[in-house]
Amino acid sequence: MAEILHIEHLNKTFNVDGKEIQVLKDINLDIQEGEFITIVGHSGCGKSTLLKIIAGLEKHSSGSILREEKPILGPSPEVGMVFQEHRLLPWLKIKDNIGFGLGSLDRKEREEIVQKHIDLVKLSGFENAYPSQLSGGMSQRAAIARGLSTNPKILLLDEPFGALDALTRIQMQQELLRIWEEEKTTMIMVTHDIDEAIYLGRRIVVMSARPGEIKEVIRVETGDRTRGSPDFSFYKKRIYEHFFDEPQKQSVEYII
Repeated sequence: MAEILHIEHLNKTFNVDGKEIQVLKDINLDIQEGEFITIVGHSGCGKSTLLKIIAGLEKHSSGSILREEKPILGPSPEVGMVFQEHRLLPWLKIKDNIGFGLGSLDRKEREEIVQKHIDLVKLSGFENAYPSQLSGGMSQRAAIARGLSTNPKILLLDEPFGALDALTRIQMQQELLRIWEEEKTTMIMVTHDIDEAIYLGRRIVVMSARPGEIKEVIRVETGDRTRGSPDFSFYKKRIYEHFFDEPQKQSVEYII
């Protein structure tokens, strides 16, 4: 696989009330085309800031970040993004929300692409519905379809299932994995959910509390990812060890 993203010694600071606060510290990460990367860590450790830098929505303070060997200077149609809130335009039908970024195409080609992605996320029959008429899970399906409709090389997902109930969340994880296996789009997903990170990620980036540093990048080898399986529990315990002290680690062993 070709390298699609190269991050080297990246730092990010914010100025708050005249004080410099470091959010990201010495981030080094290479991502290959077609990978599914999950990033897990405490709230406030800079996970979402890192996604925004990759998307070109935020500038880094020092270091370098290259997409296909070129510096990221701003937003690009080659990078799609899905947020925790679906951010669909309430006055547009679902088909028009999904096709929102395809305005430069002729009508027939646009309709074909929109229908392809409606089918991909299993929203056939809801093309003419409005966002208010869909459930949370269906709205996130539409947001994922919109993110993929422009055929981005990278799709960034910032806790896209965080607002969903537990059962819908598991269903959406299964759907996202199916979509990735079909499309092979490079996906980078931020999550607080360790189970989600293990289930979806082919590599898991574990970050420390602020300033966010990469503590470990865990490669998830082919194995049984069924929740509760020995393989799944092995990765879960390995991630927990970065966040909890020794007495808590012992209790985790009993839980899993």
